[in-house]
Amino acid sequence: MSTTGVMPDAAVSAALERLLPAALVGTERAPGWRAALSAAPAPLNGLMAALAATPDEDAAVLLRAAGVLALAARIGADGLALPAEADALPARPERRPALADPSSRAVVETLLQDDWPTGLRHAMLRRLAERGWRLPAALLPQALELAQREPALRAAVGAVIGERGAWLIRQQPRWRQLGEAPAQPTEADWTDGTLTARLAFLRHARAQDAAAARARLEAELGQLAAAERAQLVEALAVGLSMADEPLLMRLLQRDRGGEVRAVAARLLQRLPDSAQAGWLAAQWDVLLKSESAWLGLKRRWTIEPPAAEGADWKAHGLDLQRPRHDGLGERGGWLYQLVRLTPLSFWTTRTGLTPADLMAWAQGTDWKDALRRGWFEAAQALPDDPAALAPVEVEWLLALLGRDARGASVSEQAALRRRLPPAQRTALWRTRLAGDPVEVAGEIVLVCEQAALAGVPDPAGSVLDAAFLAELGAVLDAQWSALCAGQLDDRRCNDWLGRAPALLAWLPAGVPGRVEALPEPVNPTDAAVSWAQQQRTTLHARLQRIAALRRALEALPVAPAC
Repeated sequence: MSTTGVMPDAAVSAALERLLPAALVGTERAPGWRAALSAAPAPLNGLMAALAATPDEDAAVLLRAAGVLALAARIGADGLALPAEADALPARPERRPALADPSSRAVVETLLQDDWPTGLRHAMLRRLAERGWRLPAALLPQALELAQREPALRAAVGAVIGERGAWLIRQQPRWRQLGEAPAQPTEADWTDGTLTARLAFLRHARAQDAAAARARLEAELGQLAAAERAQLVEALAVGLSMADEPLLMRLLQRDRGGEVRAVAARLLQRLPDSAQAGWLAAQWDVLLKSESAWLGLKRRWTIEPPAAEGADWKAHGLDLQRPRHDGLGERGGWLYQLVRLTPLSFWTTRTGLTPADLMAWAQGTDWKDALRRGWFEAAQALPDDPAALAPVEVEWLLALLGRDARGASVSEQAALRRRLPPAQRTALWRTRLAGDPVEVAGEIVLVCEQAALAGVPDPAGSVLDAAFLAELGAVLDAQWSALCAGQLDDRRCNDWLGRAPALLAWLPAGVPGRVEALPEPVNPTDAAVSWAQQQRTTLHARLQRIAALRRALEALPVAPAC
């Protein structure tokens, strides 16, 4: 590969500043601005000199030069290595043709540029990949910036950027976590690949030889940024065993990155024989007590938070700095941290109570908020794959998502629902669908987005089975028809304005047809149009536009073979 030139941010900024006087006072009052174009940083100086020599009007030349520099700043920040010669561009041939059909490309550009639901953009990217296309080169920076902003789209963007997109990612540090995970990772993915490719290689290597893969990771950790360390350490979940404990304990106790320590703590929760598990059990021997009740027929459990800070707490993952706006209090905060580090299975084993019983027991203590909050965070350490959960862990998820789930954030609850086996998740939604369809719709959207973030190719297909989808469709038909007819109150109308477009974007094909059949909103002709009536009209138009874009995506042609 040819030598590359480095174009630092400062050089681009300086070139833009030299054009600023001409832009502010006019080109006729800023003599010499064309000559300044030749002072642009390499490798742009040749192009800028050519612009300076063009006979076009000064205003047009100035705008073109500013556009070139602005684009260079966008894709060349943080020391982007740009090619000094054409053969420095990707050497590997593209496996897919670039989308060229004008109408199809217009749909893609619209979805990349405007404010659309994540699910609709995901559907567009997935459709491109299914039909064998890649994004045109001109749209790559825009797509990569979108993936940077919306993590749920990263895997889908990575599947359609082609070799040139992969090359761009390697040049730009802030894009290193993007890109497509290779189906069959190679040694080159580990040595020269993006973070996504390296993570795929490490997971594959762990499945083949866990010890060798761990050794590879250990050799690299000292050279990585904290965010990269955290993601790669997460790969130890594949083939996790007690052989990984020394490394995980070392990371928990010594790593400077908070997220790295958090990942190590989560993985240690899956090792019941670890030193960390033994240390936690010793803490609970002091704090969690039982006594006879009901004439010795039952045990009554009591809990007390620590009375003082422990000297070894920091070494076992407790944060000794109390958050400023935390409402748990000092002792409650200590208790919460111990709970979040403790595997959920510990509680049922130690007390003999079911998760539902433990939730009820917590409600009767003085420390219910600390316990529930800690249990919610402990649940985040459970495996992402529902098939890998033990029955008691499924019971815990169901108990945490019951009536006492109000203390958790919406995204935390969505993360737990995603871990549930599909049958249990659907059962929870089915019981609430008729009475609270807007909230169920919002939960479905969040679970789909988290599934996309986990790399599931068809998030909606993994979340919604056919029977529940039919029930959901019937409720949506009734709700949205009533909304268009003006039969829903202002609050419900506003709720659907925020949820309906995002839900429609994730739902499988066939739903847009029902949306297109919705009647025009009914507005009175003899009175001023109310805010709610305006919202109904806005929502109807938005749903129709999403349905039309989805139909256009369905019509995307199949790409010819390269």
